[in-house]
Amino acid sequence: MFIKSMAGGLFLALLATGSVWAAECNLPAAAQAGKMVSNQCKACHALEADKPSRPTAPNIHDVFGEKAVTRKDFPKYSEAMNMAAGKGLVWNETNIFEYLADPKAFLTKINGSDLKNAMFFQLKDEQKRKDMVAFLKAIKGKPECN
Repeated sequence: MFIKSMAGGLFLALLATGSVWAAECNLPAAAQAGKMVSNQCKACHALEADKPSRPTAPNIHDVFGEKAVTRKDFPKYSEAMNMAAGKGLVWNETNIFEYLADPKAFLTKINGSDLKNAMFFQLKDEQKRKDMVAFLKAIKGKPECN
C-alpha cells in the first residue's frame, strides 16, 4: 500500500511540474521551458486547443504561423493589432519574439504610428521569449498539448 501511494504521489508531482504533459506531447527542452513561461500568459489568454478565447484576450494555442486577428470568438482586438493585421502581420518566430519583449513598441514599428494597444505585459528575458516561441511552435495543431 505504501509503494502504491508513493507512486501516486510521484505521478502527481510529475504532473504538477509538467513532465508527464511534456512526455505525452514530445516537446523539445526549449518548449518544455516555454510551457512554464506560458503560465504568465494564462492570466489573460486561454492556451488550450478546445477552449474559447477569454474576454480579456484571444486563445493563443494555435497562434504560431497564423495571421494576426484571426480568432473569430475574440471581438476586442486593439486598434494597433487590427492595423497590424491589415498590414499582413503573421505570428512567426521573429514577430512573436519581438512582440513579447515590448508589444507597444513592436506594433508601433509595424504600423508606423503609436495606436491604442491592449497588451501591456512585457517579457524582457530573452531566453524566456525564445522558450515561449518554441512552446507556441511545438503545440501548434496538437490538441493534446494543453
